Amino acid sequence: MTKIVCVLFSFFLLVFTPLLPARAEESPDSVRMIRVGLVEPAGQKNEFAYRMMLDYLRSYLEEVSKQNHWQYTYTQGSFSECREKLLRGELDFVAPVQPTPDEQGMVYTSDFSCCTILRLYRRSDEPRRPMTPETVNGVVIGLLENESNEDALTYFLSKNDWHVSIRTFKNAEAMLAALHRRELDAVCDDGSHMTENERHARAFAVVAAQFMTAPGREDLSRSLTDAIMNIDTTTPGFESRLKTDYVDRAIQSIVRPTEHELQFIEDAQELRVAFPPSFLPFYDVKGTPEDSGGLYIDLLKLLSNASGIRFSPVQAPSEDALWQMLAAGEADLAFVAYVNGRTPMEMFFTGDFRTEEYAIIRRHDRGTDKYGKNVAAVPESFPGAAQYIERKYHWRTRTLASVEACLDAVAAGAYEAAVVPSIYLHRENSLVLRSDLETINEETISVPISIAISPKQPHILQNVLNTAILRMNKAEVARLAQENATPQFSPEYLLRRYPLQMAAALCLLILGSSVTVFSFYRSRLQKKQNRVLQQKNKELETALANVEAMRVSRDSYKLDSETDKLTNTFNKAGFERLAREQLNSLSVNGAALYMIDLDHFKEANDTYGHQCGDELLQKFAEALKCVFRKSDYVGRFGGDEFMVLIEGTLPPEVVGRKAMQILEAARAVTVEGKDIHISASVGVAIVPNHGKNYDELFKIADKALYRVKSEGRNGYSIASEEIVR
Repeated sequence: MTKIVCVLFSFFLLVFTPLLPARAEESPDSVRMIRVGLVEPAGQKNEFAYRMMLDYLRSYLEEVSKQNHWQYTYTQGSFSECREKLLRGELDFVAPVQPTPDEQGMVYTSDFSCCTILRLYRRSDEPRRPMTPETVNGVVIGLLENESNEDALTYFLSKNDWHVSIRTFKNAEAMLAALHRRELDAVCDDGSHMTENERHARAFAVVAAQFMTAPGREDLSRSLTDAIMNIDTTTPGFESRLKTDYVDRAIQSIVRPTEHELQFIEDAQELRVAFPPSFLPFYDVKGTPEDSGGLYIDLLKLLSNASGIRFSPVQAPSEDALWQMLAAGEADLAFVAYVNGRTPMEMFFTGDFRTEEYAIIRRHDRGTDKYGKNVAAVPESFPGAAQYIERKYHWRTRTLASVEACLDAVAAGAYEAAVVPSIYLHRENSLVLRSDLETINEETISVPISIAISPKQPHILQNVLNTAILRMNKAEVARLAQENATPQFSPEYLLRRYPLQMAAALCLLILGSSVTVFSFYRSRLQKKQNRVLQQKNKELETALANVEAMRVSRDSYKLDSETDKLTNTFNKAGFERLAREQLNSLSVNGAALYMIDLDHFKEANDTYGHQCGDELLQKFAEALKCVFRKSDYVGRFGGDEFMVLIEGTLPPEVVGRKAMQILEAARAVTVEGKDIHISASVGVAIVPNHGKNYDELFKIADKALYRVKSEGRNGYSIASEEIVR
């Protein structure tokens, strides 16, 4: 018996032991740590558009983790650093990456693209100058072989009227070598192949990129691709929402008008925007723009801010009259639903400005088996909306004067259904008192609204408006839509909906009025008795007001004399007075004094003018206020010199971190339309290490600043410590 048991036990070990490691390996796959290398373009770590691309990528991976139970750690670095770590097995993926011919051995995901930003780079030793059709005429631009990148670059060059030559390369090393041999004037890249020897000149497009993994890791890439395809099936709207939250915001930050468009904007007169008869909550044109209201009147103000063009709404008696006004040049623009083949083809149209959702309303007693797309009532709203619904959704439509007329017609059985804007229904609560009508929840209609442009206007206006639509703040558009969709309650609605409550409210109103009348007569009697006292109080209040006015005038004069008018910070006299008072106070146990110079400010001021220099100083002053607390003192000593005093016992690492934030704030300062980048030099002295009064700290901080400037600028030094950049 014992031999039989031993034989069976041996057989069990022989058969099942090889399976144990395989089962043990399955467990970690259920929750797996994935190491992702995020490619950091040279010099663009803190760029807003770059951060949006990384947020988009991380958010997408978080959704993927719901499918495959992956967890992530992220490491940022240059493309070459991430690639080496990938090949050494220290990373599992690198992204965003664009495949190039010299990386054929690497493995890339399929059926999914993350995003990256195309930029133009120059040699770092080349003088900074704006890129205009005149300055780039005849230059040669290098580009790695990639069809989508070449298409994006070609479109950008054509749109900006840049006449340049494009030369393609199979690898980045050859392209950069040609740049530094001066065979190229600039290169086009997503920044991943750039080094410290190249300088960013301009970002111009968001293009597709991919995840890259090492050779032999096809199974890992396939797992990611399968999870992504599953997301597309189970949550099809997820990617669109992410692109709205991140990619669209990145595009908004890099898109800008061309030189020709800027000149057009500068010369443009106020444009007239035609609207049909009033249709709230969308538009209601009154005698003046200030009196007009509605969602699209509000959106015109946003469009004006984004484009730099002024607009004024004008009334059109009807839809037909509106088209005639555009054709004759009596109006310049109109919000319409574009229908190919049904709208005047001599006009130009922008891309989608906004999409309006329309609800389908039908009678309650009609079951779904009787529901068919026969004839629908559509209100007069946006020109072309009824034709768009006919063409796109295959309804036969009849246009009525208002939404309420459409609902009445459906309730009377005259039409199969009404197709009306959802915002109107929400705002007016139109179905609350119509129990015989219902909304078909499983089906809605989307009508994209674009801007029609009069043929009397130049074609360039189309590009200007499209660029402005891209630059509009989407969050502000959503806020305005929600604000205009807020339900409106009229007295008639309240009386019909809440008769008992309204009767009770009326009784309370009568009672309140009676109490008010009684109180009024009683008040008159009291006033007669209190006239003498009131007169004395008035004289006393007048005297106190005079004293207060004198005090306010004195304080205002003092504040005005100690404030720098350009940057709204303390001037030299004001800063010195406050610093001396605070440092002489017995309650101060510690403090730090920062002395700051903007590097090469004079060259930027001389090159681009004093107005540009003033804007640089103002933006840097605002950045300093963001770095420090409201209780800290920020002052401008004159020119490009600033001082900051912070109180409190501060460890050197905290003082150093604030100094590093000053350097980063200076590097982030830019001027719209100018290719300007500045840096700062900072000297720091600390209480009590380097002195206890203002004069001692000033001398020590000045020496530390001088040391930074003498050793190359763009850094900070705490007195007696090493320079940090």
